[in-house]
Amino acid sequence: MDSFGVTHRNLTLTSLDGVGTYVLLVDSGSRPVSLENALHELLQLYSGKILLNAPNGYTYLSFARPSQALQASVQLVARMKSRVVAGVVMCETGPGAASAEDVEHRLGATVSNAESGQVVITLSTYELARAALDADFTFDELGNYQLGLEGGFERLLLVQHPSLPKRERPVDAHRGLFRTSTFVGRDREIAALRRQIDLSRCVTILGPPGIGKTALIQRFIPEIESDFVDGTHYIDLAPVARESMLLPTINRLLGVAKLPGEENLNALVAYFREKRVLLVFDSCEHLVVPVRRVVDTLLSECPNMAIVTGTQTSIKAEGEDRFMLGGLDVPSPAEDWRSIREYESVALFLDRAQLANHSFTFDESVAVSVANLCRRLDGIPLAIELAATKTSILNPKQILDRLDHRFILLQDKRRDSNDRHHTLRATIDWSYGLLEPHDKALLRRLSVFAGAFSLEQAEQVCAFDDVLRKSQVFSAFERLFDSSFLNVSSVQTVDKRFYLSETMRLYAAAKLKEVKEDKQLIRRHREWCAEFAETANTALLGQDQLAWIERMDASYEDIRMVIEAGLNKGGDAEFSVRTIIACHRFFFIRNYLSEGLRLVEKAIANNECGKSSQFHRIVNLAGALSSYLGDSDRARRYAIQSYSLARQRNDLEGTGSALVSLAINAQESGYLRRCRRYNLRAIAAFRALKRYQKLFVTLTNMIGVEADLGEFETAHAHLDEAFTFQDEVNDSSAMAYLHQNAAHLYLVEGLPYRTISFTLECLPTFERLRNHAAVATSWRTVAHAAEQLGRFESAALFLGAARKQGASVESQLRSYDVESLDDLSQRLIGQIGEQIFRSQVLIGSLMSIAQLTQELDRIRLM
Repeated sequence: MDSFGVTHRNLTLTSLDGVGTYVLLVDSGSRPVSLENALHELLQLYSGKILLNAPNGYTYLSFARPSQALQASVQLVARMKSRVVAGVVMCETGPGAASAEDVEHRLGATVSNAESGQVVITLSTYELARAALDADFTFDELGNYQLGLEGGFERLLLVQHPSLPKRERPVDAHRGLFRTSTFVGRDREIAALRRQIDLSRCVTILGPPGIGKTALIQRFIPEIESDFVDGTHYIDLAPVARESMLLPTINRLLGVAKLPGEENLNALVAYFREKRVLLVFDSCEHLVVPVRRVVDTLLSECPNMAIVTGTQTSIKAEGEDRFMLGGLDVPSPAEDWRSIREYESVALFLDRAQLANHSFTFDESVAVSVANLCRRLDGIPLAIELAATKTSILNPKQILDRLDHRFILLQDKRRDSNDRHHTLRATIDWSYGLLEPHDKALLRRLSVFAGAFSLEQAEQVCAFDDVLRKSQVFSAFERLFDSSFLNVSSVQTVDKRFYLSETMRLYAAAKLKEVKEDKQLIRRHREWCAEFAETANTALLGQDQLAWIERMDASYEDIRMVIEAGLNKGGDAEFSVRTIIACHRFFFIRNYLSEGLRLVEKAIANNECGKSSQFHRIVNLAGALSSYLGDSDRARRYAIQSYSLARQRNDLEGTGSALVSLAINAQESGYLRRCRRYNLRAIAAFRALKRYQKLFVTLTNMIGVEADLGEFETAHAHLDEAFTFQDEVNDSSAMAYLHQNAAHLYLVEGLPYRTISFTLECLPTFERLRNHAAVATSWRTVAHAAEQLGRFESAALFLGAARKQGASVESQLRSYDVESLDDLSQRLIGQIGEQIFRSQVLIGSLMSIAQLTQELDRIRLM
């Protein structure tokens, strides 16, 4: 519509005194020969004149009769096949009547309310022309519009004729209020919004594109309208392209007339000052500042008014209460197929799918695909609705397989092509187009993150040139968050994390590729992932261990993605080896054992990785992970291969690490003396290299081995030496394992109170680090200690806690642990009976850590 705002001050009407009919014809500006020929022919036929051929395709015409003007306009538009638009007005001209400027303004305002291929006329034109028109002419009301320079309103009509393409009324501010389909879900949001409007006179409904703000408003208005005796009014501001049209549009739609010389805002305030009314302004994101001024003024001057706004960006009005609208709830991957239809996202998909394909049925064969569809579409109602329309030609699995190309897939051919909800891309394009250049650059670049990211990480990866400097990231980040492009992550870290929904990330990635920034960003992101993992690997030994575990949790998806990319054909294998090694400590602390082994074995199978100088470390890591997963044969093969590779490279540290793996494998297989030999050789290597961390860990392992061999004096010597390195190590997790092995030593020695004391030292650390496998081992140890003390019922409690923790980890119990637990269970049953035993085991599995620790303290102090 903006193109109709051009003015032409050389229009003259001096020769047309009296009542005249005027036409403004607007074409593309190219002035095709076909239009010139049609104009010449029709002006002769209907006695019309050209007043002005203006630039940009503006042609001003005059006719003696309104019926002639209307017939000529319809034929011109019909011949040009939607390439032109026409407006027809009646004016009295001459001295004391309308000036050329006034006629020009009325014509421009009339045409600005039409779309290409349409003819729009004023009511006065219709009233004078209708008697001379045949029955083929029909007219649709468009409402009252401000046309004259003095602010007067006139009713406009849309001309319908068989020679014109069938047209809906032009998009206006009321269009979105009328739904043609059922409303699904959002009951919780409706109830919450109802409570919020009771507490606040100004509520802004915020949410990203396609999330259903307008649909929620449509559902909410009937629920609330009885609370407002003077009515509720809905105004869609999406069609209002300019700030200057905001108040005239609002006043026109609300039927607010203003006095000569009165400001539009003053007229609006005067109209509503004493009324108890609800105003709803929808689609405000492109007019945030002027809408804020209107809202602030209305709320301060109209004490009984409430206002709801729907927008992506908070309008920041005085006293504004924000209502954040998220996606519809989606089923988890573990959900039973029979219950997933109770989720709002699935219910919406099924409702729209059955509208698109009456034979569509929901059963077990499609349930998983539907659930995955709803999750991958982030619960966005528009995306789900558009996906459901494809069930007429695709089944849910086929739709799911095409979701990486969702912006091509998700479009609705049944909607008007001018509707910004016609496609998923068009919906987001509308919002993206409102962003500042720096905001667009940051959004594009954030698409390289697969998981949650912090502001600091965004600065490190995304700011590197004049397009987006580091000093600009914070303000751009804040605006993206305020505009609902960014979501707050539920990941708990010391630094707040954000993420892009999958839909938004794919959109931003496409924009990144369009401006050819993708390759450079991928390289920066890859280097950041490697450096972050290496920093974390060191920090996991320090005092901030838990904080770095959380950071690694939040960023692991990014790290995994770049490792996988490096292992693919044409990737950087050396980079993947480097990053996997940097993650090794995290795999064990977090019990990501199967995941770590999967990546490691993929690297081992990659020929390029075999050329790396660190390849033997990858092989050794595969052995260690296999051992913790209970696959001793595989663990031994990898340990032997790693030992051979390290020896070939004369890598003494790598040889020592391989020997440790061989020792663990021998211990698990029951070959304790062989285990001791391997460990002693490793200890000698680490001692020579002054690798105190590895020396400390190996000494810790040896304590348990010597204890099981009955070599208590040697075990205590290793324990004492390990304690001398605790300052150099500064690793809370390693220290906890030292206390755990010391507890085992005292248990084997028959000193249960010492066993309990050392267990109480390590349990809090393992709990804090959420190391479930180590917690399970500790409870097994104190169960044995309680048995030694004759506290058989307490022993059963701790056994229940051990089983609960053991069930939550992927590592398998070693065979001798299983035998030990089975033997303990049988002994306890013999002491307290099977019924009491089972009852105590159940109670122990339900007790909190605090309750179990209190029980330990009680035993120790008796």
